[in-house]
Amino acid sequence: MIITLDKAKKLIPVDDISKDLELEEKLKALEIMIRNLTNNKFLDNKIRSYKVLNFQAEGNVISGDNFLKLGFRQGDSIDIDECLLNKGIFTISQVTDTYIKVNEAILEEQGSALVTKIAYPYDLIQGIIKLIQYDLKMAHKIGVKQESISRYSVTYYDVNSTESIEGYPAVLMKFLNKYKKLRWS
Repeated sequence: MIITLDKAKKLIPVDDISKDLELEEKLKALEIMIRNLTNNKFLDNKIRSYKVLNFQAEGNVISGDNFLKLGFRQGDSIDIDECLLNKGIFTISQVTDTYIKVNEAILEEQGSALVTKIAYPYDLIQGIIKLIQYDLKMAHKIGVKQESISRYSVTYYDVNSTESIEGYPAVLMKFLNKYKKLRWS
């Protein structure tokens, strides 16, 4: 995950515990959106394993390498690729010499897999915080272009296809430009 729920709640700040699930799902969605928009997986190629691994659904355990020695740590986000059933983004909940446990569900599988640590830059985290703050402040105003009360008038940002990216004002998404990678067809 780009940023943990606890850290996001401290930086935003959000005190409403009833919004935790919604905020956590939003963080996951933003991570996938950013990876897709930039065509960048933010992989740390120095911390990776490419071996025959055993994926065990019971306990969400992946074994077959010395993950601790390779540099994987509890709380790390990892990208699993080049396998049949368990491709995706996972979060390490426990790491030892012989296995890693992940928070997300995995499927039974044994075969070659590429496991790589994901490392997001700090300015990306700040961009995510700004997007969430925008959502919290403006979500209920979508569709309202202008409000007037007596002598007070407010005009809101017009969300159209030329000035927005994925529903956010284009100006808020500029922090992603330096991380964009070329797409080859």
